[in-house]
Amino acid sequence: MRKFLYSALAVIAILSTSCNKDCYNPSLENQYKNAVCPTDCPGVTGCDGKTYCNECEANKLGVAVE
Repeated sequence: MRKFLYSALAVIAILSTSCNKDCYNPSLENQYKNAVCPTDCPGVTGCDGKTYCNECEANKLGVAVE
């Protein structure tokens, strides 16, 4: 029973740390609201784990780039 409890706690700890965090930042979105972003699209990963065309496009949505 004790091994099961430790295993369950380990799984919970792993799942809670591996989930994408909500990283929406309204001040970042407001800062870039009227920005004209470049058209290059190298692809960047936001702190939410999603891919955006470039850092400017991510910031316009209030997402910081990792």
